[in-house]
Amino acid sequence: MNFSSGKIEKILDLIYDAAAENALWPHVLTAIADLTRSEGGILFGQSLTAERVYFDFNGRLNEECNRTYQERHMQNPWSQYMENQPVGRLVLSDEAISLGELQSSAFYDEVLRPQEIGHNGMMALAARDDFRAAFNMCRSARLGPFDPDEQRLLEWLAPHLCRSVTLGFRIDGYLAMQQAAFNVLDRLADGVAVLDRRARVLFANGAARRMAEEGVLRLHQSVGTHSPAHSQRLSELIRAALQGGAGGTMSLPRPLDGRLLTILVSAIRSKDLGRLSDAGVKDAAVLLFVVDPANRRSIPLGQIMDAYGLTHAEARVALAASSGNTVLETAQSLKLSPNTIKTHLRRVFAKTGTGRQAELAGLIAAIGSVRIGETDHGQ
Repeated sequence: MNFSSGKIEKILDLIYDAAAENALWPHVLTAIADLTRSEGGILFGQSLTAERVYFDFNGRLNEECNRTYQERHMQNPWSQYMENQPVGRLVLSDEAISLGELQSSAFYDEVLRPQEIGHNGMMALAARDDFRAAFNMCRSARLGPFDPDEQRLLEWLAPHLCRSVTLGFRIDGYLAMQQAAFNVLDRLADGVAVLDRRARVLFANGAARRMAEEGVLRLHQSVGTHSPAHSQRLSELIRAALQGGAGGTMSLPRPLDGRLLTILVSAIRSKDLGRLSDAGVKDAAVLLFVVDPANRRSIPLGQIMDAYGLTHAEARVALAASSGNTVLETAQSLKLSPNTIKTHLRRVFAKTGTGRQAELAGLIAAIGSVRIGETDHGQ
């Protein structure tokens, strides 16, 4: 299979564009399904422990069957097998359970049989505690398992899918980059740098420049760190991104206290190149995020109130609910009744344009990525 074909290049562009524009994921999944002769695909984030699906993007699969899955069959032979699989590994469903055994399950009868699905290419794309983001490419029993070329294609796409999903968790807080709004980028709590095709620094935001002043990063011409070993690893990730790879992630201890920072490296593709070029940044090729988890220990309620016009009470509920707490847990922590929490949440969802706690959490995380000031309306 020729991985440099035009169709595959378009899919690669779509995969990275979907990190910033979630509505593109169904198109990504449908395009991959077409290349692998699959019925369709789905990308979702879920917790089997909580039996909750936090988000899902459906590429041509049956929505009614998807609802049945979420209501009754999150615990099934495929999902249980995937719980212990490493991120980025393609798992063929026949490795988890034979088709004959699968066909005797209620999961098959209610979710798979109506769609004539018998085989699946499964992959964990990201994992944190008991939360996993995963990718499924579903195939009919009539066509049988994926052939070797189709398996190689899915394996080749694996690091790109993982990279895009990882960036997608962060990109909600960095929409300024998509619009080349560098004045806003300078207010981000995390470091952001743009490199050209020779790995030279084209732009570094205020947080990245402060890290350079503190000796954490080196931003003069090429990028480096205070540690030769970590500089070598960073150079390898940048080189991989420049060569069309998926980039990668590494940790970096701060020189003074050893606190770990996370560096995410990603190639800049397709429409981002045009946007950056229009903003006067030519030859942009690689994007770096330098994330300091300590910057997210607290989010001022004032920022949440100002951003969405929430009352003080609504902002308190929004912040508590965005941490993944149930209505009952939020009620107990805020010493309010569950009905009051539900009332506040309905208003919060209406004002923020969200419909689920997972979407609300994304917005709150985005606000936490930007430091506007230290004042607050009080907590």
